[in-house]
Amino acid sequence: MEQFTNHQKMFHVEHLPKDIRNNLEIYKNLLLKWQKAINLVSRGTLNNIWARHIEDSLQLIPFLRGRTVLDVGSGGGFPGMVLAIVSKNIEFLNQFGINESFDVTCVDSDQRKMTFLSEVARQTSAKVELVLNRIENVDGKFDTLTARGFAELKVLIGFAKKYSNYGVFLKGKKVEQEIEDASKFFRFDYEIFNSVTDESGRIILVYNIEDVENLQHSA
Repeated sequence: MEQFTNHQKMFHVEHLPKDIRNNLEIYKNLLLKWQKAINLVSRGTLNNIWARHIEDSLQLIPFLRGRTVLDVGSGGGFPGMVLAIVSKNIEFLNQFGINESFDVTCVDSDQRKMTFLSEVARQTSAKVELVLNRIENVDGKFDTLTARGFAELKVLIGFAKKYSNYGVFLKGKKVEQEIEDASKFFRFDYEIFNSVTDESGRIILVYNIEDVENLQHSA
């Protein structure tokens, strides 16, 4: 994808607009404060929050479609809250071919984590809807579904089929095995991109999703 290869440097903190950088710094400081009481991210990543979590989330921007994003299993807010913080800066988004703001919905069943995200949204004025619930109980349709470290690909594809039919997921180097496993349940098209923040990380786009069972019945 041209936007991704040509604009990788724009994910880095030093290239971010001042308002976005300031709000993400507020987010980072809140995370460090709340992490003492709630396990929001892996303890081993606390010394590198910008690259491991913030820039890791920002790199999904070129792959977003439409005006509504559903982030499932949001946890500490990656990638959903990061996307929400940038969603209102049209000038920044224009660099990635996005011409209008988008709405982000973050879903998680952990009340403490959602309380944390509520405080982040308040202090950063992020444009986000926070839903305290299990994803299975959420209603509605969205243009893009995102997730990071929430579930195996076969589970995420099932949610993508239900809510969007287009998913953007951050995965590890075992993504090919997860694709093979998911293919037992779904037929889908996909594209894989290397992460710009983790040499073992992958971004997978999934779309045109159909149930294998339904295909067999129609054959």
